[in-house]
Amino acid sequence: MTGNASSPTVLTPREITLHLLGLVLFLGLLGLWYWLSTGARAVPTLIEMLQDDDPSTRIVAAEQLGQVGPAAQAALPQLLAQATGDGSQHANTTAAAALKSIDLKAARQVMTHFMPRLQDHDAQQRRTACAVLGSLGPVAKPAVPTLLPLAHDSDELVRRNALIALASIGIPSPPVMTALLEGLRDSSALVRQTAATQFAFTVPLTQPAIAALTPLLNDPDRSIATLARSALDKARPDDAAQLESLGMMVQHSAARDYALHQLAQFGPAAGDALLPVLPLLQDDRPLVRYLAAEALGAMGPAAKQALPLLQRQRQDPDPVVREAVADAIAGIEAAMVPAESSDKAARP
Repeated sequence: MTGNASSPTVLTPREITLHLLGLVLFLGLLGLWYWLSTGARAVPTLIEMLQDDDPSTRIVAAEQLGQVGPAAQAALPQLLAQATGDGSQHANTTAAAALKSIDLKAARQVMTHFMPRLQDHDAQQRRTACAVLGSLGPVAKPAVPTLLPLAHDSDELVRRNALIALASIGIPSPPVMTALLEGLRDSSALVRQTAATQFAFTVPLTQPAIAALTPLLNDPDRSIATLARSALDKARPDDAAQLESLGMMVQHSAARDYALHQLAQFGPAAGDALLPVLPLLQDDRPLVRYLAAEALGAMGPAAKQALPLLQRQRQDPDPVVREAVADAIAGIEAAMVPAESSDKAARP
């Protein structure tokens, strides 16, 4: 072997130290960038992005602000403007969805703004109004009576959007369920598919829904048949394992909103999940407190144990939560009267 063969490069101790210092500096800068661009610290930058000419930028900014939650209060004026006045429907819906995670009163303002448009002569206005109300989810509960007639609108896209919105709101469950069951029999395949999708992925399954979905297993539209099968394969609200799973999910922040919303739609069957829901009446997030109150109210007499906690929450700082708490107390107490009368009648 000749002396020209190259030998491996060996770094000196000083070069190794400089490389390590450079790596530490890089990681430090990366950590600083992450710290500055997440949480409440990112709000000023995200507010600027809401005013960008590009709709995609405004949409991303709204989504990020929704992730920040109540700490993004400073963005409320810009988000309200985007939810109610942006020319892009997607920008409207993402801003509205963000507001429900930040400030329930502001979210209700968006609801109030769009409800009159449900009766607009322009079908596109009705479609957009349904889409925005749906993006507010269960916070738009007061809009349900006004939304219900649109499930029979002459425009099939309005009917589709109305069913999606009703399923996203989900409460009160009985009228929403009735509209979705009627949607399964709609003359439009698009609307039938939309209704079946809600049963497959969004709303809990009931006995009337099972009866309505079973014939759709033979629907000539295979996508509808597949969705019907997916819905019928779901766990039922009275399934003990399902309730236990939801009870565990409410204890983990990532799935808490979803689990509480499901329980609020289960009605009295959700009573077995009472104990994990109780502490959430004092959660830091108004949306969680609102959903906890709705879930407890739906449980009826099974939530009798929750009444003292609900009474204390009558002073909640959020007016929408206070409203839900008052409704929950009234609902539980009203449901307890016939239950107690039945108990007395059964005694010898």
